[in-house]
Amino acid sequence: MTLPSSELTAENCVFLMIDHQSGLFQFLTSVDPLQLKNNILGHAKTAKAFNIPVIMGTSWPTGPNGPTMPELTALFPDVEIIDRPYVNFWRDEKSRKAVEATGRKNLVISGLATEVCAAFPAISALRDGYEVYVVIDACADFNELITQVTIQRLASAGAIVTTWVAVLAELAGNTEQNGKHIGQLLSDHVGQYYAAMNSFLGSAKNAENVKKALEFNKIPPISAPGL
Repeated sequence: MTLPSSELTAENCVFLMIDHQSGLFQFLTSVDPLQLKNNILGHAKTAKAFNIPVIMGTSWPTGPNGPTMPELTALFPDVEIIDRPYVNFWRDEKSRKAVEATGRKNLVISGLATEVCAAFPAISALRDGYEVYVVIDACADFNELITQVTIQRLASAGAIVTTWVAVLAELAGNTEQNGKHIGQLLSDHVGQYYAAMNSFLGSAKNAENVKKALEFNKIPPISAPGL
């Protein structure tokens, strides 16, 4: 059992978004593509909502892995994408130094594929004394069996295996202060919550107060634009 030393906060963590590349996205099918896309973007927007540092990397972007998902580059136009020669993000000096430069010891890692791009740096960082969270639903593999095996490996190594919504909720902490982030991001990227929020906004007595707290008065529908 892995017990983190403290809760995640916006001040103590950094997000490592590793190899969310368009080529990999196409053939890692353990998660439905639209679901995976919404998970990745919901997770990325969580970092943006709480002003958390984000480090992005790619491997073999000029080969079949392809470039970073365009939605992520649009979301973080000022974040340098580190192209590296090593399979393991943690072995690449520039990538590792980018993490060290933040001064933060809690790493929130996601990547395509889970078994390599998320697991390898997670285990390496654990060896170096970092506390590591792996956001399993913002990752994917060739099949579900690989994901299950990798979850066991990560948990055995001491990583905290979690989900993007759990990370969002832990960072939010107080719904009076940060409920707007929960409402907005879940409405944008979780279909069931979108339906519930629309029903609430159309009928609840205090709906106007909630509308004012959200970024937009009308929450846009979940869409499935191509990569």
